[in-house]
Amino acid sequence: MEKTDNNLFTNNLEYLLAQEDNVINKIVEKSMILSHEQKVIPPLKANKSANLYDFIQMIGKVVSKAMNEDQVEFVFDEGKRLSSDPNKKFDHPYITYKVLSRKTLMELKPRERESSISEVAQSDKDKRHGRIYGQKFKSYIQFNIIASEYTQADRVMNVFEDLIFSYTHYFKKNGVAEILFEDHLTDKEYDVYRHFLSVRNLVYYVEIEKLFVMFDSDIEGIFIK
Repeated sequence: MEKTDNNLFTNNLEYLLAQEDNVINKIVEKSMILSHEQKVIPPLKANKSANLYDFIQMIGKVVSKAMNEDQVEFVFDEGKRLSSDPNKKFDHPYITYKVLSRKTLMELKPRERESSISEVAQSDKDKRHGRIYGQKFKSYIQFNIIASEYTQADRVMNVFEDLIFSYTHYFKKNGVAEILFEDHLTDKEYDVYRHFLSVRNLVYYVEIEKLFVMFDSDIEGIFIK
């Protein structure tokens, strides 16, 4: 029974998380066709394109829905510092993040992924023609768990690690090529909180392929004087 409940929770959560579509994904998957094959372009390893901050939005949604019972709050503003006032009430755990690095992965510039694509239009005259480009990036993201006591911080950390593993397929389906645990460290920048709070710092390796469409008409429409 518990396994059935977990599956139901997972399915419901994935349904809620899938509501917000990526605009580029709509263009690539729904509006574009291969001119020589006249069919919808298949997804490139994922159902949609994503960038680093799309990934952060996914993480935040998973945390807010799956860790609601512990009232865990994910802070979407990168590097935001919480109050370090020991007199201020700290009534629920927080997860913050910062980007340690973001670099290209073997591709210094976008590369062509698909050529000779065209829009679905009422007439051939109205069709725009173009290409799909992509570029891979590797990033190291640090997630910081801050709680009022060490038992709560450890529990939230363990649940967070489990969520990342459990929803790897969801992240990959939505444009994340890879996500791997990298390190558990003690960040000295957070020592100011450790006098009255418990802090855990986790680092993940994230690999993302960003796709975008470039239409020939867009290029032709730019005039440089």
